[in-house]
Amino acid sequence: MIGILNNEALGLLAIQFVLTKSPRLNIANAYLVTPLLFDKKIRGYLKRKTTNVLSVQEVVTANNDYFVGFNEKFTDSLVVSTNAIAMGLELNLFNLESGDLIDSASVSFDKRGLGSKLDDILDASKNVSIMLSEPPASLYALLRIEV
Repeated sequence: MIGILNNEALGLLAIQFVLTKSPRLNIANAYLVTPLLFDKKIRGYLKRKTTNVLSVQEVVTANNDYFVGFNEKFTDSLVVSTNAIAMGLELNLFNLESGDLIDSASVSFDKRGLGSKLDDILDASKNVSIMLSEPPASLYALLRIEV
């Protein structure tokens, strides 16, 4: 179950952090941002400076214990993800064009004073953006998400 501290505002920031690394994100892949970055084990792995993401398959295969029950994490975060995306669109932080979220705010983030969780999410966002550059069909299949 999603914790009270994993809310829409944090989800919006997570999506915005990923969009700063990759300014175009498929809307289906945007729904994977919160379950990936809200999970402490996955976030911990992806934030490391020594982690070099080559493909989602490599990450899932090497760390399959982190992704056990990922479908439930995805399902639990659907409402938060939907609300975070709606908030970002309403606040004009990003736009929706032909199925892609496009960064429109060009916000830069300074790590001072964000807090440890947001620092970790910011650090992991580069690797998440690399992971989410793959087509949604293959991502959802590799992460065993049932839609």
